[in-house]
Amino acid sequence: MKLAAQWIAIIALLAVYAAAAWAALHPHVSPEYRMYFIDRTTTDYYPEHYDSTPEEGMIFSRPGLPQWVRSTHGFSFREAQGRWTDEDLGSIAGLAFNRSFSGDLCVDAAMRAIPWAVGDTITLRMENQEKPIQIRSADLTEYPVQLSALNQATSLDFVLPPKLPPVMERVHGSNDPRRLGINIASLKLTPGECSPPGR
Repeated sequence: MKLAAQWIAIIALLAVYAAAAWAALHPHVSPEYRMYFIDRTTTDYYPEHYDSTPEEGMIFSRPGLPQWVRSTHGFSFREAQGRWTDEDLGSIAGLAFNRSFSGDLCVDAAMRAIPWAVGDTITLRMENQEKPIQIRSADLTEYPVQLSALNQATSLDFVLPPKLPPVMERVHGSNDPRRLGINIASLKLTPGECSPPGR
């Protein structure tokens, strides 16, 4: 009888340990908590939100996020010129929205690139649509991208070129370990067609 009680106690203790291990490996946390503390794909944790419409756009150097953006991933901290993508935070950088977008949409991103990424192609992805963007310059450049017939899209991603090197490997005297790609200054989402160049 005593031996049976000991085995029951051992089995109960093992069950508690197994449940604790399961909870540690599969925590029930918010997506924002997981991205910031566990996956480490974002530098934003419950940021403040400011008033702005998608047509007015998002200024990436401004503290906080516009009210229509829920969260970001793959972007480094804010700087005076905007925010850099950092491949150490993921090979895909983007935004999750607090609303959905349907129909035709012009995505207008003003961005610059790290010099060694000029000539590379990144992919803008929204819902199931993917559009290539060839990086034309290291200087600030507008890249309007036309998307058509979206159906309740709730996120936008920039898929970066693979294996971007750390800045300190390319710039003599730099101590910057980030693997930068593009720096986005602003982003506007306007229903309908993109304006022709020069207008």
